Amino acid sequence: MEEKSTEPASTDAQESSPSLKEETQEVKAFDAYMRIFKYGTRKEYALQAVALVCALASGVGMAVVNLVFGQFITITLNYTTGVTDGAAFRNEAAKLALYFFLIGIARFFLTWSYSTASTIAAYRIAGNIRHEYLKAALRQEVAYFDAGTSGSIAVQATSNGKLVQAGISEKLGLVFQGLAALISSFVIAIVTQWKLTLIASVIIPATLLVIGICSTIEARLESNFLRVLAQASAFAESLLVSARTVHAFGLRSRLVKTFDGQLQDAHQIGSKKSPLFGGLFSAEYTIVYAGTALAFWQGIKMIANGEVSAPGDVFVVLFSVIIAATSLTSTAPYLIEFTRAASAAAELFKLMDRKSAIDPFDDSGEQPPEIIGDLDISSVTFSYPMRPGATVLDDFSLRIPAGKVTALVGESGSGKSTIIGLIERWYSPSSGTIALDGRPIDQLNLNWLRKNVRLVQQEPVLFSGTIYKNICNGLVGTPWENEPESEMRQRVVEAAKIAFAHDFISALPDGYDTVIGERGSLLSGGQKQRVAIARSIISQPRVLLLDEATSALDPHAEEIVQQALDNASKGRTTITIAHKLATIRNADNIVVMRKGHIVEQGTHTSLLEAQGAYARLVHAQDLLPGGKSGETSDSEAENLEKSQINQELEPSRTLSRFPTGSRADMEPPATREDFDHHRSLGLIHVILRLVRSTPELKWAYMVMIVGCLGGAAIFPGQAILMSKIIEVFELTGPALESRGNFFALMFLVLGLGALVAYFIIGWSSNVIAQQLNHKYRRQLLSDILRQDLRFFDRPENSSGALASRIDSYPQAVLELMGFNIALIIVCGVAVLASSVVAFAFGWKLALVIVFAGLPPLLVAGYARIRLEGKMENVVSKKFSTSASIASEAVNAIRTVSSLAIEKSVLENYTQEINHAITMSRTPVLSIMFAFAFTQSVEYSFLALGFWYGCRLVSFGELSLADFFVAFLAVFFSGQQASILFGFSSSMTKARNAANYIFWLEELEPTIVETPSNHEIGPQGFQSINLDHLQFSYPMRPNTTVLKGIDLEIKKGQFVAFVGASGCGKSTMIAMLERFYDPTTGHIIVDSVALDTMSPRLYRSQVALVQQEPVLYSGSIRENISMGIPTDDPSSIPDSAIEVACRAANAWDFVSSLPEGLNTLCGANGSHLSGGQRQRITIARALIRNPKVLLLDEATSALDTESERIVQNAINQAAAGDRITIAVAHRLSTIRHADMICVFNRGKVVEIGTHDELLALGGLYKKMCEAQSLT
Repeated sequence: MEEKSTEPASTDAQESSPSLKEETQEVKAFDAYMRIFKYGTRKEYALQAVALVCALASGVGMAVVNLVFGQFITITLNYTTGVTDGAAFRNEAAKLALYFFLIGIARFFLTWSYSTASTIAAYRIAGNIRHEYLKAALRQEVAYFDAGTSGSIAVQATSNGKLVQAGISEKLGLVFQGLAALISSFVIAIVTQWKLTLIASVIIPATLLVIGICSTIEARLESNFLRVLAQASAFAESLLVSARTVHAFGLRSRLVKTFDGQLQDAHQIGSKKSPLFGGLFSAEYTIVYAGTALAFWQGIKMIANGEVSAPGDVFVVLFSVIIAATSLTSTAPYLIEFTRAASAAAELFKLMDRKSAIDPFDDSGEQPPEIIGDLDISSVTFSYPMRPGATVLDDFSLRIPAGKVTALVGESGSGKSTIIGLIERWYSPSSGTIALDGRPIDQLNLNWLRKNVRLVQQEPVLFSGTIYKNICNGLVGTPWENEPESEMRQRVVEAAKIAFAHDFISALPDGYDTVIGERGSLLSGGQKQRVAIARSIISQPRVLLLDEATSALDPHAEEIVQQALDNASKGRTTITIAHKLATIRNADNIVVMRKGHIVEQGTHTSLLEAQGAYARLVHAQDLLPGGKSGETSDSEAENLEKSQINQELEPSRTLSRFPTGSRADMEPPATREDFDHHRSLGLIHVILRLVRSTPELKWAYMVMIVGCLGGAAIFPGQAILMSKIIEVFELTGPALESRGNFFALMFLVLGLGALVAYFIIGWSSNVIAQQLNHKYRRQLLSDILRQDLRFFDRPENSSGALASRIDSYPQAVLELMGFNIALIIVCGVAVLASSVVAFAFGWKLALVIVFAGLPPLLVAGYARIRLEGKMENVVSKKFSTSASIASEAVNAIRTVSSLAIEKSVLENYTQEINHAITMSRTPVLSIMFAFAFTQSVEYSFLALGFWYGCRLVSFGELSLADFFVAFLAVFFSGQQASILFGFSSSMTKARNAANYIFWLEELEPTIVETPSNHEIGPQGFQSINLDHLQFSYPMRPNTTVLKGIDLEIKKGQFVAFVGASGCGKSTMIAMLERFYDPTTGHIIVDSVALDTMSPRLYRSQVALVQQEPVLYSGSIRENISMGIPTDDPSSIPDSAIEVACRAANAWDFVSSLPEGLNTLCGANGSHLSGGQRQRITIARALIRNPKVLLLDEATSALDTESERIVQNAINQAAAGDRITIAVAHRLSTIRHADMICVFNRGKVVEIGTHDELLALGGLYKKMCEAQSLT
């Protein structure tokens, strides 16, 4: 891959272009929340309308209860004062009980309707927002992703989408229900006694003021909290993508520590909410009880003064005020969810509002009816947005004639790949123009341009799905996109034949319908490259761009692919970039570049005659005019292709996840690593284990429980006080006012108790929530990275899915174990305490109500939890699949954009989201049925209690005072039980999340440090012996990849593995890194079996350089220092890092950067070019001073000169007593090896030195002839 620049430049993200600096305005929480609903359609609006009407009606039903209570007080006092007899009292009580029952029935259907409608609408609206968010991500220009500001887009789409969904589901209906109850209660109260109502209503503005202030502050904190977590999630995802590098260098603890630092920043922000929540909860409850005290005190005065004649009116106002106030206070937990939803939506809206500089969804621009393919680059100057001070192309001009092959060669950083990027319109020139057939390309429709200009990259990216589907991606947006499948398949086959891919595809068990895994990981490098070529040429483009299309291939695969490229180039304008000059010697024009300028150009022959820069490059690769060119005829290529088919059915891609194969050939994976076969813990066990796992929080738990006990004690105390108040109304004169004032004061004392209890609850629960969120995010990442490679091989463990779990599962635990668990405890203890009080004052009545009402309530609540658990398991898998699609697309944004398949990717993503929504509809009906029952059944058993209690009173079996205590205690108990099961959704999600966390915590990797091996390591690496080594990947145990390898590698030897793609070379590297253990046979190191050694001690003396370099966010110094196993990278002197950089030929470009070693690498090393990244990874390996150096195509990304210098460094590093093992397709890099092992179909077929193998005249000689190295 071409480097961006070797000139001095800043890599600081602040030095971005204006388009990258551009920030959207901060969205206010309320505006963000209201904007969520704009993403609904008519269906969602209809559902929301139904939900709104039903919720409002249900709230009115709650208020109407006040009238029934008022009538109840009146008939009771009439009975106690002798106005009515027992029979009339019982008849009136029966009527009122019937009203209770009917209100309960009405509320059941209304609650079922609004909760179902609002939940389904929430799924759909959140799905629409996810769709729009990914669309916004896909429409951004490539420079946006280069800047590393994109964060973890897939994770945010999933996790923030869940928060949005939770914030607009049935909880929204509960809030509207509460508002309706508030308004209706006040209407009833004003009609009943307006003066008393106005006096008592002072609590409403006070409550609103508290809610308003706290919500505003909390929204700002939550927004900052989510922003920091998004950055941490992006970092975590980068670690998951590079699990092999983490294992190879033993970086888990160090990188998890970095992740922990990011979490600590979020923790500090979240902790600031503790006093806020304490104040919010305590103020709301205190205001309610203070208002009740005020209403009762004023009501007593008005009765004493004769302003109110019926005590029942005072109770109507009193209960109405309580209902109104509690309707507001009950929204407190929901307000937190609304605030989270608003903050999550605001984060999504920032990207959705960002205007892209180059928008693939913009349909404007010319679309000429035909294209000739004549390209003209005129006076183009360009600097990358991240490095505006470094000029990559300087007044560059080049004409590329139609139908001709133009090759670009030169050192890394000369601007070759930049030209490809500009033609693809990933970037726009700073000045100058690029014209296609005389039209500036920025005036052409972007999708039209990319459909007619196809690209094959050095590292081909395929997508999850079948080979057929991947090749069909090349037809997206073309006239052939909607052809009948039979014609489409024929077109696919023809393209595959041109790309020399048809034979190997046909040989696969499922042929073109073979599933190829994430990023095409089930295919070899050569196979992937040929599928990518077929994908690029199937649309018959007039312009073909080839960027190092064969650099990663072995000689045989390169021969085939090069022939395919030559076929594909016929009649097309072709621009090819190559470091292997043999692949471009037949080009019509070869352009030699240096530092953004053209040094010389001409044909291969003319440039050799000129004896200039090109000739020097040719001589460096031993491509002398008299040498063999490596060219083959079509028939030879076909024969070569057929001879390699069987080999290529083996795994081959660098450290490939799986061997090549079909879905049918894959064996069911072992259940030990399958979470679906894990026995889950119940909710109570989960909660207890979560508590036990955080001993550092024991004081917080104890304090919270004390607060919960105090908060729960308020409800039975409230029942007793309310009953005493009713007794007060039987008094007259001074006694009425005296006792009334006393009990009004008691309500105020109750309010002060609530102030203390709920402040403790609010503060301590947030402390617990933040600590658990921090702990389990860190633990999840650590436990995932602790697993060996077979865990990451599983299809459900894609990097996107794992990153989504790291973000969403701790969030689910946080929601339960924070405020919700506190309120659950309050509700549970209140139910128990109120029931005990009811039994103490009226056991007959309590027996009937409790045992008639609580069992069905508990059954309904349990049913909801079980149903939600099953639905969550199913739906979460679909959301994980959608997260994988989004992650795959965003991480391969250049491939997506070059194919112009943004709309297709978006469609696939949306299909998975819609499938999840569809699957949730039927379960939602059952879940909300149970929810509605828990919210309304209290009215049925209250009706029963009301009817039966009045009978007991009328027959003298229960005193009126005891009846009121028992009845009101059960009434408040029923209310709390209903609230309790309102948290069932939180319980379900947290239970599933915690079970996954516990399972992963207990899941021991197969390759792990144990007490028996933790001190066993290599003793100097005197020798490595491979004893009849056989290996099959865990996911495909029936496919043998290595077949009886016997080999001895001695100290100080330089050993090379060569052979066709898929023959097992990279698998050998994986075995020697101990990513896997042999299926049979042994790897013996210093007479000790490798599988009995400590993986840590073994890997500490081994260094790996992979073909695809992996860097992390941070400075160059930090990345290189990762080669030394230490938790204190600052202890590594700069001199050691400089030595490693010089050895890797990286010091010149590093020292030329303004920040030098402190230069930031960016997310995934995005601030550096491919060649620069490769040299940094080589320096990281060399600073380790390893006993064994493993090189898997370590120089494939380098230009000829850099490769020569780095190869010399590697040769020097291989000198002495170090064992160096290299996999190489460029045979010139290993010709001086002490031992060359030629692999074929999982076996070593030839062993010797370069000269010995040439003399043998076997497979190695043929490979050398293909590269003119004889």
